[in-house]
Amino acid sequence: MTPRVFGVVASATLLLSIADSSSAAIVYSGPLNIAIPVGTSSNRLWIDLDTFATSTTGNFTGWDISLWGNNASFLTVNSQSLSNNRFIGTGPGTPTPIARLEPGYLIEASSPFGTNGGGTLAMPTYLPAPGPILANSENIVGFRRVSNGQTLFGWMSIFVGSDMLTRSLTGIAYEDSGGPIVAGAIPAPGAIALLGLGGVLGARRRR
Repeated sequence: MTPRVFGVVASATLLLSIADSSSAAIVYSGPLNIAIPVGTSSNRLWIDLDTFATSTTGNFTGWDISLWGNNASFLTVNSQSLSNNRFIGTGPGTPTPIARLEPGYLIEASSPFGTNGGGTLAMPTYLPAPGPILANSENIVGFRRVSNGQTLFGWMSIFVGSDMLTRSLTGIAYEDSGGPIVAGAIPAPGAIALLGLGGVLGARRRR
């Protein structure tokens, strides 16, 4: 999979075109800092993608996905509904890899969503992993889900420390009209902003 990445001008143009749609609205959790527990399958972070409610003490009515694991190389993602919830980059293989997306990647119906509702966020040393997770960074993943019969597209960001045992959920957003969304897009007064785009590109230029 080769993610489509937009430059600053192209991203800005796309964001403005999305913002101009009268029915389009990005629903954003706001900045989060929710630690993902380390442990067995009973020690998870359960997440409701509609309300952004979370739990680390057990699943609850309305949860959509969960994050868990105790391996320094990968983090497991599970879905409540394997048929409704899919991630970009998943496919055959063990583990089924979920891709890290660059800010500005367009998440839409034609994106390469996997054939199952789970997957693994893997470090570069753990294969297979298209678009592997980066250490000491926020990592964006894209999802597609069905809510009340409507397919919605969104993204989720996860901070990873020196390995996958240090990790936290830092944000979730989705487009509530069923239209496309770019990775990292958040609502801003009178427009739509791209979360962290300047910082990411600036760091890349410095390297």
